[in-house]
Amino acid sequence: MLSCLLWLAIFTKAVMCQASFTKGQKFQIILLGTPDTARMPLPPTDAEVWDIDLFDTEAATIQTLKNAGKIVICYFSAGTVEDWREDARDFPSSDLGKVLPEWPNERWIRTASSRIRDIMARRIRLAAEKGCDAIDPDNTDGYQNDNGLNLQSNDAIDYMRWMQQLASSYGMKIGLKNSLDIVEALSPIMDFAVNEQCAQLSECTAYNNFLASGKPVFHIEYPSPLNVGQAGTNFCNGPGTNGMSTVLKEMNLNGRTIYCDRSEVNTPTRTGVTPPRPSFSPLPSTTRQPIPTTSVPRPSTTPRPSTTPRPSFTSSRTSSQRPTSTPGGGNGCVSKHWDQCGGQDWKGCTVCEAPYRCQGVSPPWYYQCL
Repeated sequence: MLSCLLWLAIFTKAVMCQASFTKGQKFQIILLGTPDTARMPLPPTDAEVWDIDLFDTEAATIQTLKNAGKIVICYFSAGTVEDWREDARDFPSSDLGKVLPEWPNERWIRTASSRIRDIMARRIRLAAEKGCDAIDPDNTDGYQNDNGLNLQSNDAIDYMRWMQQLASSYGMKIGLKNSLDIVEALSPIMDFAVNEQCAQLSECTAYNNFLASGKPVFHIEYPSPLNVGQAGTNFCNGPGTNGMSTVLKEMNLNGRTIYCDRSEVNTPTRTGVTPPRPSFSPLPSTTRQPIPTTSVPRPSTTPRPSTTPRPSFTSSRTSSQRPTSTPGGGNGCVSKHWDQCGGQDWKGCTVCEAPYRCQGVSPPWYYQCL
């Protein structure tokens, strides 16, 4: 009897401590570096939800945010292997698919593999051990891309259900990243959604039913240039955006954020332990079609960007290694605005079209036409 009461007390405490997600919650997302909690209270002080990198962020940082009343979501890639992560060598080569065209240090993975799920189970356990309230598993939309593994939408649905059950066993919540054509199938078990660029791509109405259920959609847009004037545009006011928790961000997802009420913050950050992430160019809205009513694979020429812009360098290294190269090489070609133009082992164009210049975004790793 005593053991039963003890178990009930522990179970009740876990349930009572679980985060609560509701439609319209204000949020901040930082994946370039980590929030500098030595400078608390951090702006925006009224942001209830914070989405941060699982590997880069220390448990003490997560606990400090939670002590301030914040709900902490921990980001990791669940659909690709990133070769700079500390567990990258655990991924069996037989379960690796094609390289992502924009990110040569990243490959799709076979999500049904027991060995892949063992790795993800360890990541989810790490999130629980660090004190994360929820997880933000990225890149679950491999079925929409040329993945080399014959991934299908049903594979993604099964994978998300498996991760939801495991996260729930640790008392954590889970959200669906992008993957719009499986939102309806998964909405009953998802606690929130994270979307990138649905306003730019005219896709936000796909979340109408999800929002109507009272669950939040943490919505990110990447306007260029980023300024408060963009808050008066379709990024905030477009079809389907009403009720979303919208932020306007730089592509590298640093601390700078503009909200749809025209407020602007620049959250202080510390440098992360993984290589700094370069920014990438936004997808033009003409490259994507509206979400179909049935689940079909997306064109491989228009892979959806993940929340974390990934390194474009090509050498494999641990987080403690620091390359020392600068822009160089080139073959007479010219890079366009937003394109990479230099960095570690860069062999492509090093000259930018006018009026842009090749500038260090994360020198010496990454240079970009800005």
